[in-house]
Amino acid sequence: MRVFRFVSCVVILSLWALPVSVRAELPSNNTSVQPADALNGLVLAPLDPVPAPASVNVITVRSSSNAPIPGATVEVIVSSANSLCAATVMTGVTDALGEVTITLGGGGCSNGTALSGLIKANSVTVRSYDNVKSPDFDGAGGDLVVNLSDLVDFSNEFLGSAPSDCHDYDNNSSTDLSDLIIFSPTFVNPNSCEP
Repeated sequence: MRVFRFVSCVVILSLWALPVSVRAELPSNNTSVQPADALNGLVLAPLDPVPAPASVNVITVRSSSNAPIPGATVEVIVSSANSLCAATVMTGVTDALGEVTITLGGGGCSNGTALSGLIKANSVTVRSYDNVKSPDFDGAGGDLVVNLSDLVDFSNEFLGSAPSDCHDYDNNSSTDLSDLIIFSPTFVNPNSCEP
């Protein structure tokens, strides 16, 4: 017990001894992820011919004092319920404004499952989402192409024949017009992972 207290005191004192500028560089929950924060979850979509706007996330990493953190390494992690396009890059480094853009290419669905999507900045978890969804979901999984089977599953949710789950991209418990706006461009010009 004494050893634990001693080690704890040493760690606390060593953190306190860090210059204020270094201590301020720890990422905090002041970080923003748009549009994921507004959607209450991450949206993935096959990348070709054009990424779905809801899958393009601007992540602004901020300290607890709300200062942007340039040079932060950002990583997005999704569960195995989602498949990723081979070209998807899930990491990036923030610019001088503390921002990095990460485009999430893939398919599948993780609905209401804790820790389905994580955003880490400098290895600190700054976001944890329970929802990671894609227009590429046919009721069973994603095959990295938005096609007729995905439209059938979307339509069943949109028309109320099935519960609003995997195609409720804004997670408001209703597959509605706002979700159709996310789904339709990926179907009209069928998105896939490889050209």
